Amino acid sequence: MDVLMPLISSPWLFVVVVVVVALDGFVPVVPSEAMVIGLGAVSVSGSPNLLALFAAVVAGGVAGDRIAYLIGSRAGGWFATGRLAPAREKAARALLRHGGAAIIVGRFLPYGRTATTVMSGAAALPMGRFHLFTAVSSVAWAVYVIGLGRLGGAAFADAPLWGAALGVAFGMVLATLWAVGEKRRSVAEAPC
Repeated sequence: MDVLMPLISSPWLFVVVVVVVALDGFVPVVPSEAMVIGLGAVSVSGSPNLLALFAAVVAGGVAGDRIAYLIGSRAGGWFATGRLAPAREKAARALLRHGGAAIIVGRFLPYGRTATTVMSGAAALPMGRFHLFTAVSSVAWAVYVIGLGRLGGAAFADAPLWGAALGVAFGMVLATLWAVGEKRRSVAEAPC
């Protein structure tokens, strides 16, 4: 932990957070959630600054969502033909009908952030609505992941890395429970 403290105290940390969270918006394998949960756990010690971490996470979230939207708007024609056309049409209808809720809920699902933001661009969801809901979803997600980290950090105040691990594990459990619930719901709604 002594080796990590100079890095965690550096103002460059917040630049890294913005970049990693933004990248996660269109490259969903980037581990932004684990990184932010870990930093949230360590922030119990006073560093990094909680408000600056929150601002960096939100800024990265909004920037990444905007890039994903632009990718979707440029690739919209590609989604309109071939095997992806029915999925694009279904996603477009859902986004136009439930745009805000879909964007907010999608932010918390594995690969959901990328799917909803790219499809928002492909479906030409109005930019004003898109920006409003991605800002709301970024704030909600920042509170969630930093909160998970802080919860773990408070539980293991003397061992912040264990706190980070607890926060990540708790997040994985919540995501798994959500996925199982969605799977059961879709099976129950399937026509017999």
